[in-house]
Parts: sequence; C-alpha cells; structure tokens
Amino acid sequence: MARRHLPLRAAHAALTELMSSGQIWIELPVVEDMRAVIRDLAEVGVAAKVYEPTAVNVRKLRTELGLSQDAFAIQYGLDVATVRNWEQARSTPDRAARSYLQTIARNPKAVRASLEVEPDDEFSYIGN
Repeated sequence: MARRHLPLRAAHAALTELMSSGQIWIELPVVEDMRAVIRDLAEVGVAAKVYEPTAVNVRKLRTELGLSQDAFAIQYGLDVATVRNWEQARSTPDRAARSYLQTIARNPKAVRASLEVEPDDEFSYIGN
C-alpha cells in the first residue's frame, strides 16, 4: 500500500470504514510480497488473508445439474469451447471463472435467475 502512496494509517482508516459492516474483500493487483502486506496490515490491526478459489470439477458439476456441455454453457453464459477445454484439461478456469463456478455449484438456481433478461421498454430485440 505504501508503494501506492497510501500511508498505512490512511489505509487502515479506509479499511476500518469499509469494514464497519463486517468483512470486506479487496484485490491487490500487484503484490511482490504478500506475506509482507499481511504483516504490515497486522501491525495496524487489520487481519488479512489470501483468497484463492478452489478448483471446481466442471464435468461433475455439469452432470450433477443434468446438462449437456452446450446447455451448461448457454445457461450460464459461457463459451461451449471453454467448457470443453476445462473438462478435457486443455485449460483451467482462471480465478474469476473458479469463483463463478463455485457460485454455480452452491446455488445454480440463483445464478440462473440472476442471468435472466427482464424485458423493458428501452430494450429491443434484434428483428423487432
């Protein structure tokens, strides 16, 4: 935080304000020494830990939901080729995708509901 020209006391004050309602999540895009950051935050009374979403077995999740690769991709706004690559271990989901897949695994109905498009007066479909 000091490298971002934010004194630790000012960082602590900002984080304390944000935490007044409980926990917060922040992303530090460039960190050379995470242990040092955690130690520096601890010195000013802020408990910090690294969040690393765990891997999700995409094939298992998809089959538990009773969906084909195409249906899973369409239903959750994913590219079907990406789903295939994940399942065949040609690539692995990045951090954001792992978080999204964990959310699907925990509450697939809520994710589907959040992705539903609500038609409104200002939205027009192609071809209308």
